[in-house]
Amino acid sequence: MTQAHLSATSDDEFVDRAAMEASFTSVRRTLIAGLFTAAIVVGGFLLSGGASWAVTLSVAGGIMLTRFLAAWTASQGIAATDIAEQRLWTKRLEWALVPMGFLSGVAPSFTPQIDGSVSPSWFGLLVCAIAVAAANVLLGYGRSRTFLALALPLVIGAALSAALVGGVFALFYIPGSIVVGAILVFDNREAGKMFRDARRFEEENQALVTELRRANAQLHQRVQTDALTGLSNRAGLRMHIESLAETDAEVEVIYLDLDGFKAINDEQGHAVGDMVLATIGERLSRTIRSDDCAARLGGDEFAIIAMVDRTPTNALTKRIRETLERPIETSECSLRLGVSIGSHRVQPGEDIGLAMRLADAAMYDEKRDHRRSAAEHLPDELTSNAQQQEA
Repeated sequence: MTQAHLSATSDDEFVDRAAMEASFTSVRRTLIAGLFTAAIVVGGFLLSGGASWAVTLSVAGGIMLTRFLAAWTASQGIAATDIAEQRLWTKRLEWALVPMGFLSGVAPSFTPQIDGSVSPSWFGLLVCAIAVAAANVLLGYGRSRTFLALALPLVIGAALSAALVGGVFALFYIPGSIVVGAILVFDNREAGKMFRDARRFEEENQALVTELRRANAQLHQRVQTDALTGLSNRAGLRMHIESLAETDAEVEVIYLDLDGFKAINDEQGHAVGDMVLATIGERLSRTIRSDDCAARLGGDEFAIIAMVDRTPTNALTKRIRETLERPIETSECSLRLGVSIGSHRVQPGEDIGLAMRLADAAMYDEKRDHRRSAAEHLPDELTSNAQQQEA
């Protein structure tokens, strides 16, 4: 199954679910709101038209019962969470609407004719029946079959009521009722189409918004992330510092530079050098905490903005040094690197930019000390090698 087909299926399912949920909500709201009103109005028209109390109570009770059954079915549909279960309750709702529509349509036939003439109540009941259908034009929300379950039995019932009257009246009214029913069905289809299109556009817009947010997040991540090490870059570090400006956090600015990296890059090649930097980045990521920020500033120079807690500063720098000076194993050899570290603690309200310059200067002071120490030991090593060669 192609991705496009899967996407279309997902969109159709979303629209179908939205249509069913809207139908359930509309049916329950409409029927509950008129549960007693419909029975009272129909009962009043029947009594005024000369129907007996027994007939009136039976018809009014039937209308109440069918409306309650349809409203209860709609409530079960609203409670359903699975789309297959919602479709099942939609079918049950359609069956529940059939007797409700038919009873509304045949209600005028329970008004007896007096001296061969139609009681004025007949027309009132007929208007009520049409109003029931017209008020529920959006009931199907694109599901014409759902609306037909109400409208078709209502039209058939009204036509039968007119047929019982007979004469010229029935000749004109029956085709008229069919035309009115057809208009209502057409309006339902058009309204449902607009509803479904709106839902589909909503789903497509939501998908576009989600995709745009995801793309923006990825772009934002790329702009602030060093591709080689996975740490923040200068832009990411700057964003982190800006976020700290709005807090009263006390932080430690740590600068570090790898000792001996240039020699590895020159002797082993840039591929090995990149692997070393990636390893250093991974180790730093594991060493810092979730609210700290580690960044590669360029080359083999890194910076860390660490949140200050009760841990002494030298404990953090010691942990970083021990982590980074562990041997890095390659397929051909084991590489060892030294690290020069400088740090400066920033109190709330102090300039982090100044602290970064001070930490950078402290790091270079330590780096010069490492070079001086290495230079002092170099003659001893040369003398020892010369003596070994003479021996």
